Amino acid sequence: MGNSIWSIEYFTCPNCGMNYTATREEHQHKHSGRFECKVCTSEVHAWSGPYEFHGWKTESTLSPEFGRRWQSSP
Repeated sequence: MGNSIWSIEYFTCPNCGMNYTATREEHQHKHSGRFECKVCTSEVHAWSGPYEFHGWKTESTLSPEFGRRWQSSP
């Protein structure tokens, strides 16, 4: 586990626009990893350094809707 220095980070998929949050936790040793979008599998974030990202969650307020058009007012 880390030394309890952490922050919440915000990310957006560069391909489909899905929004995510993750917890960034500082560590004494180097970690590396990557996170892929749950919708389109594009890389959202990759890292390498004395920190780790975990707890990835979608931001439901801005989730994209595929195959649906917005209805315009009459």
